[in-house]
Amino acid sequence: MKGKIKKKLKSQKGFTMQDLIIACLIFTIFASLIGTLMYNSYYNNLRAELSANMTIYAVKILEDLDKISYEEVQTKTGTDYKEQFDIPAGYSVELNISNYGEGVENIEDIMKIINLKISYTLQGETEDFVVQRLKIKEM
Repeated sequence: MKGKIKKKLKSQKGFTMQDLIIACLIFTIFASLIGTLMYNSYYNNLRAELSANMTIYAVKILEDLDKISYEEVQTKTGTDYKEQFDIPAGYSVELNISNYGEGVENIEDIMKIINLKISYTLQGETEDFVVQRLKIKEM
Protein backbone atom coordinates (compact mmCIF):
# COMPACT_ATOMS: atom_id res chain seq x y z
CA MET A 1 0.00 0.00 0.00
CA LYS A 2 2.87 2.39 0.85
CA GLY A 3 4.43 1.82 -2.52
CA LYS A 4 1.24 2.85 -4.32
CA ILE A 5 1.07 6.21 -2.44
CA LYS A 6 4.72 6.96 -3.22
CA LYS A 7 4.19 6.04 -6.83
CA LYS A 8 1.05 8.23 -7.01
CA LEU A 9 2.85 11.26 -5.47
CA LYS A 10 5.84 10.90 -7.79
CA SER A 11 3.67 10.72 -10.87
CA GLN A 12 1.86 14.02 -10.14
CA LYS A 13 4.49 16.61 -11.05
CA GLY A 14 3.72 20.32 -11.25
CA PHE A 15 1.08 22.58 -9.74
CA THR A 16 -2.67 22.24 -9.87
CA MET A 17 -4.95 25.17 -10.68
CA GLN A 18 -6.02 25.30 -7.02
CA ASP A 19 -2.39 25.68 -5.91
CA LEU A 20 -1.87 28.55 -8.33
CA ILE A 21 -5.07 30.34 -7.28
CA ILE A 22 -4.19 30.06 -3.59
CA ALA A 23 -0.64 31.31 -4.22
CA CYS A 24 -1.93 34.28 -6.25
CA LEU A 25 -4.46 35.11 -3.53
CA ILE A 26 -1.81 35.07 -0.80
CA PHE A 27 0.52 37.19 -2.95
CA THR A 28 -2.26 39.73 -3.62
CA ILE A 29 -3.08 40.04 0.08
CA PHE A 30 0.54 40.65 1.05
CA ALA A 31 1.15 43.04 -1.85
CA SER A 32 -1.89 45.15 -0.94
CA LEU A 33 -0.86 45.19 2.71
CA ILE A 34 2.68 46.32 1.85
CA GLY A 35 1.32 48.92 -0.59
CA THR A 36 -0.99 50.36 2.05
CA LEU A 37 1.82 50.55 4.60
CA MET A 38 4.11 52.29 2.11
CA TYR A 39 1.41 54.82 1.19
CA ASN A 40 0.66 55.62 4.85
CA SER A 41 4.36 56.03 5.58
CA TYR A 42 4.78 58.40 2.61
CA TYR A 43 1.69 60.40 3.60
CA ASN A 44 2.84 60.80 7.22
CA ASN A 45 6.34 61.83 6.12
CA LEU A 46 4.88 64.41 3.74
CA ARG A 47 2.64 65.86 6.48
CA ALA A 48 5.60 66.10 8.86
CA GLU A 49 7.71 67.83 6.23
CA LEU A 50 4.96 70.33 5.38
CA SER A 51 4.41 71.09 9.08
CA ALA A 52 8.14 71.59 9.65
CA ASN A 53 8.31 73.98 6.69
CA MET A 54 5.28 75.83 7.99
CA THR A 55 7.03 76.35 11.33
CA ILE A 56 10.21 77.54 9.62
CA TYR A 57 8.24 80.11 7.58
CA ALA A 58 6.49 81.35 10.74
CA VAL A 59 9.84 81.80 12.53
CA LYS A 60 11.26 83.75 9.56
CA ILE A 61 8.23 86.04 9.46
CA LEU A 62 8.26 86.66 13.23
CA GLU A 63 12.00 87.40 13.18
CA ASP A 64 11.46 89.91 10.40
CA LEU A 65 8.62 91.55 12.34
CA ASP A 66 11.01 91.92 15.28
CA LYS A 67 13.62 93.62 13.06
CA ILE A 68 11.41 96.20 11.40
CA SER A 69 10.22 99.40 13.08
CA TYR A 70 6.92 99.80 14.89
CA GLU A 71 5.50 101.98 12.12
CA GLU A 72 6.44 99.52 9.35
CA VAL A 73 4.61 96.65 11.03
CA GLN A 74 1.21 98.11 10.15
CA THR A 75 2.04 98.11 6.42
CA LYS A 76 3.07 94.44 6.16
CA THR A 77 0.69 91.78 4.79
CA GLY A 78 0.76 88.02 4.38
CA THR A 79 1.23 88.43 0.62
CA ASP A 80 4.34 90.56 1.20
CA TYR A 81 5.89 87.79 3.28
CA LYS A 82 4.93 85.07 0.79
CA GLU A 83 6.90 86.96 -1.86
CA GLN A 84 9.77 87.96 0.43
CA PHE A 85 10.49 84.42 1.67
CA ASP A 86 9.39 82.56 -1.52
CA ILE A 87 6.70 80.60 0.32
CA PRO A 88 5.14 78.05 -2.10
CA ALA A 89 1.60 78.47 -3.40
CA GLY A 90 0.30 75.54 -1.33
CA TYR A 91 0.70 77.57 1.85
CA SER A 92 -1.54 80.45 2.86
CA VAL A 93 -0.23 83.25 5.08
CA GLU A 94 -2.57 85.56 6.98
CA LEU A 95 -1.20 88.46 9.00
CA ASN A 96 -3.59 90.53 11.11
CA ILE A 97 -2.29 93.51 13.06
CA SER A 98 -4.43 95.38 15.57
CA ASN A 99 -3.79 98.00 18.23
CA TYR A 100 -3.59 96.77 21.80
CA GLY A 101 -6.53 98.15 23.77
CA GLU A 102 -8.50 98.91 20.64
CA GLY A 103 -11.84 100.49 21.54
CA VAL A 104 -10.59 101.82 24.87
CA GLU A 105 -10.64 105.62 25.20
CA ASN A 106 -7.48 107.66 25.85
CA ILE A 107 -5.02 104.82 25.33
CA GLU A 108 -1.72 105.48 23.60
CA ASP A 109 -0.70 103.56 20.50
CA ILE A 110 2.39 101.87 21.97
CA MET A 111 1.60 98.19 21.38
CA LYS A 112 0.27 96.16 18.49
CA ILE A 113 -1.04 92.60 18.52
CA ILE A 114 0.25 90.52 15.64
CA ASN A 115 -1.75 87.42 14.68
CA LEU A 116 0.02 85.15 12.22
CA LYS A 117 -1.69 82.13 10.67
CA ILE A 118 0.05 79.84 8.20
CA SER A 119 -1.83 76.89 6.76
CA TYR A 120 -1.73 74.27 4.03
CA THR A 121 -4.25 71.78 2.71
CA LEU A 122 -3.33 68.19 1.93
CA GLN A 123 -6.01 65.84 0.60
CA GLY A 124 -8.84 67.92 1.98
CA GLU A 125 -7.32 68.27 5.46
CA THR A 126 -6.18 71.74 6.51
CA GLU A 127 -3.32 72.09 8.96
CA ASP A 128 -2.93 75.47 10.71
CA PHE A 129 -0.10 77.07 12.63
CA VAL A 130 -1.30 80.10 14.60
CA VAL A 131 0.86 82.37 16.72
CA GLN A 132 0.21 85.69 18.44
CA ARG A 133 2.86 88.23 19.34
CA LEU A 134 3.13 91.76 20.69
CA LYS A 135 5.11 94.50 18.98
CA ILE A 136 6.03 97.29 21.40
CA LYS A 137 6.94 100.79 20.30
CA GLU A 138 10.47 101.75 21.17
CA MET A 139 10.77 105.11 22.87
